[in-house]
Amino acid sequence: MLKRGIRKVLSRIIPLFFNLKTMKTIKHLSMLFVILFAFNCSSDDDSNSNNEQQTEDLLTSSKWYQESKTPGSFSDCEKNTSFKFNTDNSIVVESFDDGSGTCQSQGTTTSSYTLNGTTLTITLGSDIITANIDNITSTMLTVTDNSGDTIVFDKTQG
Repeated sequence: MLKRGIRKVLSRIIPLFFNLKTMKTIKHLSMLFVILFAFNCSSDDDSNSNNEQQTEDLLTSSKWYQESKTPGSFSDCEKNTSFKFNTDNSIVVESFDDGSGTCQSQGTTTSSYTLNGTTLTITLGSDIITANIDNITSTMLTVTDNSGDTIVFDKTQG
């Protein structure tokens, strides 16, 4: 009878012990996840810095060719005009014009640019052109310049 009583008590205590142990384990795991998530969150400053670096990386990835502008448009010849942004903040512009009846390169001009967030400032001689980068992907760049024109560039010449 005593053995039966002990078994009955043990059969009630053992599940409680394991249940408490399981609850403590769950509690500790929950606290661990909360701590991990709290330290893995990045700040907005990191996000802005990463976005600016990504914009610069895309901008300097290769030549950008004029595709379209609003208002107005580019001629097929003018679509050969390219802008090459370099990582040293220099920019090489090769202009094309068909004023003589045939499409010809007008040569290249090397100038400088700065990028501050999405604000792009290009210094061409004494001219300073400021534009806002509206959108940039690996294949397309859309800017609005200081005169309000929206210009679309792509990576395909012509």
